[in-house]
Amino acid sequence: MDDNDVDINLIYKTPFHFQGFSRYLIESFFRTLKKKGVKIKMSKTILDKGLDYVLENGTELERWNAKRLLNINEELPFSWAAKQNQDGGWNSKEFNSTVSNMGTTSVTLMRLIFFKLQHLDEIKKTVDFLWNSQQEDGRWGENPDQYKDDPPEWNKPGDLNVEIWETANNLASLCNLGYINDSRVIKGIQWVESHKKESGQFPGYIHTTHAMAAVKFLQEDYGASEKYMEQSYQFLDQNKHENWFDVMDLTWPLILWSNAQISPKHSAVDAYFSELMSRRNKDGIWTSIYPNCDAQYTIEAISLLQNYRI
Repeated sequence: MDDNDVDINLIYKTPFHFQGFSRYLIESFFRTLKKKGVKIKMSKTILDKGLDYVLENGTELERWNAKRLLNINEELPFSWAAKQNQDGGWNSKEFNSTVSNMGTTSVTLMRLIFFKLQHLDEIKKTVDFLWNSQQEDGRWGENPDQYKDDPPEWNKPGDLNVEIWETANNLASLCNLGYINDSRVIKGIQWVESHKKESGQFPGYIHTTHAMAAVKFLQEDYGASEKYMEQSYQFLDQNKHENWFDVMDLTWPLILWSNAQISPKHSAVDAYFSELMSRRNKDGIWTSIYPNCDAQYTIEAISLLQNYRI
């Protein structure tokens, strides 16, 4: 650089960046300098590249969150919740159905809490949907009307393995929202734990274990939470080199544990986070084996980076 060149990234290391100046205002200032003939070197960090990818390829909600991480204050787009049905549930993007999908609803609620959107009416509608669709014994599951739409195996109605992970995931979010001692939550926890095998593990998907670690931590039952965290750690250690093991298998538990405020210093959290960071490519993007999910997991990973390490 010559005497008239300025590297914008150096500015972020100076005190005034931390005195209320957002990245957006700083970059606006530098654009003004550029118009006046000052050469600006705006070298992009790997974090910038990841956020740029989300801004170009993400959903409305993901793009909004990327801007928020860039300190750009903007209202949520009007149609960001277009997949929410009138009953408060959410439609799946994985198969065509007008019926609210419990799995999608569960994951959406988890992500909205992670993005710190608990105050929205859409959250209340989602919680109302959960209360209205909880079964008498405490479980949640898929609506049988979805059979005709050929849902994937992880959303099959009437499948015990599906009902366990969906119930545990819902319980984690409801506990996050303050329903820890609600009798309906207690009943759900009892139903999930009634299906533990003699080994202490749950049948079906590991997501049940991840979620129950969060539930028990929020209940301040730290001994039970630790047992589930250890199972999650063992799952990572045994499977991270498998071809099917995806970035989704890293961001999902980390979001649950972040929502529950489990310490980033916990050995399991640290192990999952370290594996997550090892999978970021040189363009700042996390790629997935699942189609059209790279932007989702990239914004989740960057948000986790902000939560845990900055």
